[in-house]
Amino acid sequence: MPEFNSHIRASFEPSDTKLLTNSPTFKLLTESPKLASALSQIFPYLLLIDNILEIITWTNDDHYQNFLIMTAYSCIVMYWNWISHVVLPILMTLAFATIVWSISSVIYDSKYDVKPTTDEVLYTLHNITIRSEMLLRPVSHIPFKPNNFIKMIFTSILLTPLNVLLVKTVVSPQKYLWFLGIFLFSFHSPYAFAIRRLLWRSLYVRLAVLYITGLEIKVSKDYDMSEYQTVSRVTSAANSDNEGMDGLSVLSDFKIIKKRMVSPTQLKQTVLFEVLENERRWLGVGWSSLLYPSDRPNFCYDKTYNPAPNITVNKEKFPFPIFENDLYAYSWQWIDDDWRLDTETNKSKTQEGWVYFNGSWEDGRARDGFSRYTRSRKWTRRATLTIDKTGTVYDE
Repeated sequence: MPEFNSHIRASFEPSDTKLLTNSPTFKLLTESPKLASALSQIFPYLLLIDNILEIITWTNDDHYQNFLIMTAYSCIVMYWNWISHVVLPILMTLAFATIVWSISSVIYDSKYDVKPTTDEVLYTLHNITIRSEMLLRPVSHIPFKPNNFIKMIFTSILLTPLNVLLVKTVVSPQKYLWFLGIFLFSFHSPYAFAIRRLLWRSLYVRLAVLYITGLEIKVSKDYDMSEYQTVSRVTSAANSDNEGMDGLSVLSDFKIIKKRMVSPTQLKQTVLFEVLENERRWLGVGWSSLLYPSDRPNFCYDKTYNPAPNITVNKEKFPFPIFENDLYAYSWQWIDDDWRLDTETNKSKTQEGWVYFNGSWEDGRARDGFSRYTRSRKWTRRATLTIDKTGTVYDE
């Protein structure tokens, strides 16, 4: 299987769901028996809160409960006139009995049947914390400043007549309430998350949100070097000894092809940057840089598949890697004047250097064909990395 399958770029489910399986520490409870006893007593109620948050944030294993709730809500809102006159008392009785039975069974099982362990209590508290953060994330990420409040209030005043006109002529209050409830309840679903992610890639959608809400939203597509700058927090270029498949040292998004000591305090390395340019074929359009969210980025590094800048446009504004928590001084300088196509990637079959794949970026071939829907070509450029250790050398 190709290496890039482990580097999927787009995530259609909120990544916070992975945190729900992390093991929290239980040192606090083991050192405090009173706290452990208190948490054991309120564990049934914690379990109920966790179950409710599990449904609201769509982090349950099976989403049938969510769809049943949305179906019941839709039927009640859309057929309220008939339900309120005929079956409302029966529905209220059934709903009340179901809620009471569920709560009672959870509390009884937790208190009298099986006593919760320390790990179960900690896992439940951990899940409640993560799911609460997921629930409040849309609000916490909005930059609520005094100016934004004033803009939102002013915009809401201007849109009030339009809202009244829509409710009276186009959308009835009943449908308005139904749409609002479905939108709020399905907001954290993976399907709504994927739709919002796709829509947000449109410049027109961001402009509409900017003018409707008045919030400070980035809508320009200006090149920002910091978005593509990789940061190495673990490995330093000065002591990189990890060897790649071809015998070359591989570090972050570049290869070290040569090392040379200039002086006792200076090390000069010749490095090679390899960037892939990726495209997808669309019916009626042909080859285009527009890709699926799950595809590789339009430009990415060869080994790591991390996003890279468009080197055909921003040639002189390439973001060199930086190294955090390092005592050495680093300086970069290009050896090659421009980026070069690596025609050896497709065995020099064409001058353009494209390698053609199927729709899943597998089975690479040097020639185009009917079953070829994606293609890549490699750009390379050499640079010199000078590492200065003067500030870390001390005389004894």
